[in-house]
Amino acid sequence: MHDVRVRYKQDDFGNDIFARLACPAETDAFQVLVFHGGGLIVGSADIIPKPQVEWLVNNGFLVVIPNYRLVPQVTGRVSYADCEKAYDWAVSTLLEIMSATHGVMIDSRRVVTMGHSVGGSIALHVATIKDVKAVAAFYPSLYLSDTSTTSHKPTSVPPFGLMPDFEPTQDDWAIIKPADKQLSEAPLGLPGQPPSPRTKWQMSILKNGEWAKIACPDGDYIALDPVARQENIFPPTIIVQGDADNVPGSSLALAERATQDLKARGTDVRLYVVPEATHMFDLPPMVGTSDLGPKWEAMVEAFALLKSYVQG
Repeated sequence: MHDVRVRYKQDDFGNDIFARLACPAETDAFQVLVFHGGGLIVGSADIIPKPQVEWLVNNGFLVVIPNYRLVPQVTGRVSYADCEKAYDWAVSTLLEIMSATHGVMIDSRRVVTMGHSVGGSIALHVATIKDVKAVAAFYPSLYLSDTSTTSHKPTSVPPFGLMPDFEPTQDDWAIIKPADKQLSEAPLGLPGQPPSPRTKWQMSILKNGEWAKIACPDGDYIALDPVARQENIFPPTIIVQGDADNVPGSSLALAERATQDLKARGTDVRLYVVPEATHMFDLPPMVGTSDLGPKWEAMVEAFALLKSYVQG
């Protein structure tokens, strides 16, 4: 598997923003754009688990995982716009690069999207405004425009409820919002490692129900809520949701609501429920390696469906 980083755009200071590419051996490939999670505040292309990328590449996909600018230096609307730009680049400039340098021919009409957590919401958003054959959303953030949902409420669930409130110092803000670049990559907080100022701030705002207004300061939450936009037409849609997920904005109840909403509009939508699975259930390195049980089976079933829609 050939895995590289390629610039697809620049930030407002002229710094490069990269997409991670994983290339198949085939000379005739499909294309999948994968959008990472992290609440629009942390994360990068590198957090997409290796077994998932390998499955997709081994099944004929050119995998494109774009970084995008992160809150709070930009709004969530800008994060979404970066991902729209990534799609445009992937079906134009990137196709020329792959043909000229790798001899790989990509059909721009055979593109699917997928994403994890808020990346699932981005994948759904891109699928409604671009030419996308199918979309898979794994434990997506849903219904941000409904202010009665958990995205807008304080939470006591771990790990958020276990973290102390955090008010960044001037030095912390210099790390969270550097003066010379707009961050498009930030590491996830991991158990056993000291949290960064960005991670502590993210945990604090989620704990206190402040995330939504920070990600969308103008209050136009519908702009980040593709399922709630009734005018949106979706391609075939796959939602994979753990039944023990209690992270703000994600839950089985919200996934079931989205499934019914899309069915009512005539969308070909399928919901796969993963028993006893929490948020980011697929992230541990054993899922897809030593653990080939229900968590991995759900991922593979979704991937296989995506493939079926570009093969047909």
